[in-house]
Amino acid sequence: MATKAGLNAYIDFRVGDAVEMIGALAEPIDFLLLDLWKDLYVPCLEAFHPKLAPGAIIVADNMLRPGGDSVQRYGEAVRARAGITSVLLPVGSGLEVSRFTPAQARDSG
Repeated sequence: MATKAGLNAYIDFRVGDAVEMIGALAEPIDFLLLDLWKDLYVPCLEAFHPKLAPGAIIVADNMLRPGGDSVQRYGEAVRARAGITSVLLPVGSGLEVSRFTPAQARDSG
């Protein structure tokens, strides 16, 4: 779909151990879609938070259904992070959409 939309130059799809790959990234992260095993959402947050570019957007899928402790922990963790504002949208299975603003991180910490 990225090819059809003409977005190949802007998207970097990766498959493998998410936490390990995020830790190995040298570039800042502008946009991140979390749609993997829900128990990995918080470890991924811990890995990508220091690498977020100013204004970065994070979208976590399946935040309402199927639900469970893992997605609840992620919702609480992402809202507790300095510099991140977040909203849960009741779209599809639920999308947690978050934005990183470094000025907020500096002001709160």
